[in-house]
Amino acid sequence: MGIFDFRDPSKRKKKTGSVIIECDPKAIRINNSSISFPTSYNIIKNILGDATRIEPVMQTKNSVYLWDELGIYCSSADPEKMLMLILVEDNRYGLGHQPKSNFTGTVLIDGEPMDTALENVGNDRPYIIRSVIKDKKQVAIAIGWNPGI
Repeated sequence: MGIFDFRDPSKRKKKTGSVIIECDPKAIRINNSSISFPTSYNIIKNILGDATRIEPVMQTKNSVYLWDELGIYCSSADPEKMLMLILVEDNRYGLGHQPKSNFTGTVLIDGEPMDTALENVGNDRPYIIRSVIKDKKQVAIAIGWNPGI
């Protein structure tokens, strides 16, 4: 990057907005946009913007959609049937294909921080939300389709 690259819009560092995910008993909102699972790439793209990368998963029909700066990814065989989003909080834990940055957004459950309210999410909600634990540490959050409903 040259000293005068700021004059060229294509070479400017892109701004990354904050992601706020709000979960209540009936719905999930990402940056104030309601979402339900299964969802489609177009719906997620309208909320988060285009994925930074879309990579094939070897020996499967799946592709991984990665939002590198937001710390979010999704894997799906069909972009019209995405079942889950993964919010990676610590990408040092080799979770397969993963974003280059960690998720630094906010996840609220019934208006409370996730770490204090996760136990409030029962099987009756139209989505699941789970911590991904490695070495006794939460390294990611999975939010997606509840097959029991």
